[in-house]
Amino acid sequence: MTEKKEGLTNLQQKAIPIILASKTITEGVKKASVKRETFYLWLKNPEFKAEFIRQRQEIIDLALHELKTSASEAVTVLRELLKAEGEGVRLRTAQAILENVLKSIEIENLVRRIEELERSPR
Repeated sequence: MTEKKEGLTNLQQKAIPIILASKTITEGVKKASVKRETFYLWLKNPEFKAEFIRQRQEIIDLALHELKTSASEAVTVLRELLKAEGEGVRLRTAQAILENVLKSIEIENLVRRIEELERSPR
């Protein structure tokens, strides 16, 4: 993320990660010493917008990777909780597992339907 991008000013290059690391655009532009209006003008520049989106996607990809690597640990914890002494804990754990399995099935069905629609002639 630190390499120089053609077509972007030094301020734009420095502002992108600051804005992306902030909770809101308003907070980010303030930390980057950029006016909010200026930031939105920058977004009209295709090169800036592309770099902003690229860096945002990189952050999302890293976060998703972290979540995926923690998923097996979460499953292990849920399995252990299924064996807990308290009925309430076991019940809530079982419900959580079943809800997530059902959501996964729904998502798989939606993906399959979308793929079928994309393959069908129009």
